[in-house]
Amino acid sequence: MTEENNNINNTEDDKVHDGSDSDGIKELNNPAPNWILFVLLLTYGFSLFYLIHYFGYPNNGNDQVTEYKNKMATVETEKKLEQDSAKVGVVMTREEILTEGSKLYLQKGCIACHGMKGEGNAIGPNLTDNFWINGCSEESLITMVTEGKPEKGMTPYKTMMTPEQIKTISLYVMQGLVGSNPDNAKAPQGVECKP
Repeated sequence: MTEENNNINNTEDDKVHDGSDSDGIKELNNPAPNWILFVLLLTYGFSLFYLIHYFGYPNNGNDQVTEYKNKMATVETEKKLEQDSAKVGVVMTREEILTEGSKLYLQKGCIACHGMKGEGNAIGPNLTDNFWINGCSEESLITMVTEGKPEKGMTPYKTMMTPEQIKTISLYVMQGLVGSNPDNAKAPQGVECKP
């Protein structure tokens, strides 16, 4: 150690970098501290893991495309439920439609002709299959419930239920009963409707 500048001289690490000298100060080529090297290696390791995890193999479910598709599927489902609820006149979730529709189905006596689970009986047709007698759309079902078909035994419900109740029970049939496949279901009648 010299008294002039209190620097340690002649150590193994003190290697002159390029011989540049400015006012007696030499640039040395000392190694980086170990903790900086550790942080650098840790960063490399994390970036390698991140690249493999998110981009390393196809269809891993973690990429932005899959995330976008999943989000859009959720949005489409929610949008469809909102549209179905908007047709009812109030915003209702699928669970609310099924709960309210089930209550109306029991209260208004639909079970007398269509059975407890919509399976149909000697009077009314099966409501749980994809075969429909009077059209495949929600509107045709609403018209059937509203106007009825007295010659076939279907009572018109326009004076017994509000339009919102008729729409709710129609949505209940289309979303809750169709595809439920109860035991002892009546044979299909009418034309097959695509879901």
